[in-house]
Amino acid sequence: MIQSYKQKINLEEKYDAIIIGSGIGSLCTAALLSKEGKKVLVLERHYTAGGFTHVFKRKGYEWDVGIHYIGEVQNPNTPIRKMFDYISNDKLKWADMGEVYDKIIIGNKTYDFVKGVKNFKAKMHEYFPNEKNAIDNYIELVYKSNKSMKKFYMDKSLPSLLSKLFGFFLRKDYLKF
Repeated sequence: MIQSYKQKINLEEKYDAIIIGSGIGSLCTAALLSKEGKKVLVLERHYTAGGFTHVFKRKGYEWDVGIHYIGEVQNPNTPIRKMFDYISNDKLKWADMGEVYDKIIIGNKTYDFVKGVKNFKAKMHEYFPNEKNAIDNYIELVYKSNKSMKKFYMDKSLPSLLSKLFGFFLRKDYLKF
């Protein structure tokens, strides 16, 4: 149940977890904990829950600062897809963003970001033919960074003593980035 902070909340009740802020990380954490039977209180000072997952409007301008695409959800076996399926009881449906998922406009030039690594790389080579090596190196660096991130976050889940003993070996590759 979502309840406005302006409404009276009985803070004398016992909570298993109190989460400050209602961004996507906090809301996912609260959902996971509550699905595991924990009583969770999420506190948010803004009038809308969701952190950077909603649209902001000011002085006649509107912008979306939040997530507009999430990688690796097309594969039902990835950890992030499994988490979303668990939180939503498999009710969350993912929409394909189309061949062009982003467009960058600088002056009178337009650059389409296209779906698929091979397609993306080919499109960037087309836009910047003299930068093929830099583009290839960049994409390889992104892959290496992502691969090393798994061990980095694995360390975060270890008990403190184990992290002190072995965490360096899990963190070292990611810390290079």
